[in-house]
Amino acid sequence: MKTNTLIISLGAALLVTACGGGSEEAREKKIEAEAAKHGIDADVELDDKGEVASVRINNGLGATVGSNLDLPDGFPADVPMGGGWSIISTSAVPGQQGGFMVQAMSEDSMADIAETAQRDMAAAGWSNTASDNPTPQMSRLGFEKDGRLTNYILMDAGGKTSVQVVTMKKPG
Repeated sequence: MKTNTLIISLGAALLVTACGGGSEEAREKKIEAEAAKHGIDADVELDDKGEVASVRINNGLGATVGSNLDLPDGFPADVPMGGGWSIISTSAVPGQQGGFMVQAMSEDSMADIAETAQRDMAAAGWSNTASDNPTPQMSRLGFEKDGRLTNYILMDAGGKTSVQVVTMKKPG
């Protein structure tokens, strides 16, 4: 619910600020104020064209949404992330110190991403613990290493592939 409100709020704020001109900082503040009207504490960064580059939602999870984002600080160096992916969302895994959720879009097929993930994770010392295709439009891959888990969820997004990577400590 909050995500939908954020998207609507940011969309409205973008329309207001797109016509308003002003400094980059002033435009960022206008968008942040619009999000605040809906109970969302957000930090907005505009790119050099004045478009929203990223939005950091201050909800205690460090969620960031945007396009072509960087991996979050502390993301495990031994979890290979495919080249050419456009990272669109990052956040911490609730209740998991050092756990991350990263959402990306890729031009590569689900099959190519799955093959690359299995190869690169094995090369980084991860054991493949599970893989399945619950539907033709979805694949899941699970890996384990040193008491940690990493899961990939791949979904057909109409000519692109949505990739979600979740890293966390193994429960128990």
